[in-house]
Amino acid sequence: MLKSDEHVWGIVLAAGQGSRVRGFLTQLCGGRGLKQFCAVTGSRSMLQQTLARVERIIPRERILVIVSDTDRLEAREQLSAWPAENIIYQPVDRGTAPGLLLPLVHVSRRDPAATVAVFPCDHFMLDESTFMTRVATAISQIEQSPDELILLGMKPDRPEQDFGWIEAFSDGNNEVSSRVWKFWEKPSAFKARELFSRGALWNTFVFGVQAHALWDLVLSRAPELYHSFRSIGLTLNGKHGQMYIDHIYNQIRTVDFSTEILQHLAHRLRVLPVPEVGWSDWGTAERICDSLKTIGKLDECFARLKQRKADFATLKLVAGYLDHPTTTRRHSVMPALRSPQVMRNINPQN
Repeated sequence: MLKSDEHVWGIVLAAGQGSRVRGFLTQLCGGRGLKQFCAVTGSRSMLQQTLARVERIIPRERILVIVSDTDRLEAREQLSAWPAENIIYQPVDRGTAPGLLLPLVHVSRRDPAATVAVFPCDHFMLDESTFMTRVATAISQIEQSPDELILLGMKPDRPEQDFGWIEAFSDGNNEVSSRVWKFWEKPSAFKARELFSRGALWNTFVFGVQAHALWDLVLSRAPELYHSFRSIGLTLNGKHGQMYIDHIYNQIRTVDFSTEILQHLAHRLRVLPVPEVGWSDWGTAERICDSLKTIGKLDECFARLKQRKADFATLKLVAGYLDHPTTTRRHSVMPALRSPQVMRNINPQN
């Protein structure tokens, strides 16, 4: 789809620690419970599924993944077939902005004319084909808006409080995407219902942007961060390149890309709506249970937890979803997403 465009790159964010769901996944999957390395369904981890999804439109040699330096063992095991130069190790967690900028340094050095598509690695979805088609559409839109960032906004099926929301408006210049008006991060129940009724979208944090425009956005809101990472680019392949990266990470502050940069630059952002694809951000155990019930895998999850002698609170949580048909918020509204082709994405053979 986009594989012939040699300037399109992918960045997969896999350096987080997933603290809210780590205890649940430790009991379900074993190991350290790092969600990006857990195989919740099928044999592939969330990171492996995300990379395979991105490879639908971008070739492997132009997809970079950032992981924590403390996760080298898991990364080497799961990414053994991945180009070594495309696995970027982050010394410490300094928030999503540094986690994005470190791989961007590598992309910009290799291809100054790059366009990047950015993907968190903890997303679940049933209809990957439709979702990635919308990503490709967003990237193609960047040619018309080279100085803007285009987010993918999910059409909601409920007034969810735990997601970020995007309100947009049409500027009459584009029938595919709309201009962002305002962000709402984890709104109150009342505000979530209001946003839902007004047609606001969930923020997926998947986006496309030209590399030069992304650097410019960071410069306008966090100039010290911009200069720190630009200086990394100058020393990247030098003898002391890694030592300099470690030095910079010891100096910089923690910066959240969404709240400290994007939310203040709505005039530079557009959003492209995505239809129902069975999407969820697996940031909590409840969301995982919700999705597993949707695809008929919750009984299997419960059996695994019992076999692993999970604690009472975890078993009670999952049993609550099993015992009450109305607990899940999605399964009754998604029959069109249960075709054999879509379901094969959930439990692949390899």
